[in-house]
Amino acid sequence: MTKFYRLEPDPRVCVYQLAVDRLRVPMEAIGFVSSNCWDACGAKSFGFRTYWINRAGAPLDALDVTPDYVIARLTDLAALVD
Repeated sequence: MTKFYRLEPDPRVCVYQLAVDRLRVPMEAIGFVSSNCWDACGAKSFGFRTYWINRAGAPLDALDVTPDYVIARLTDLAALVD
């Protein structure tokens, strides 16, 4: 049996909101890049555009959201950003 977990950022202590506040840009303007699927999914559930660098070709984590983009190398990111 496969379990799925729901990610919900805690609004009281949300590092994602700190990025929005400090950068003074809308969350939609922020691209979150991570080498961890669960980390990218947490940022996606907050509202960031997300990029998971999946160097090992790992399967997606069993979460209720998925990253916007899955790339194999950091150099692949350049083709995806504005």
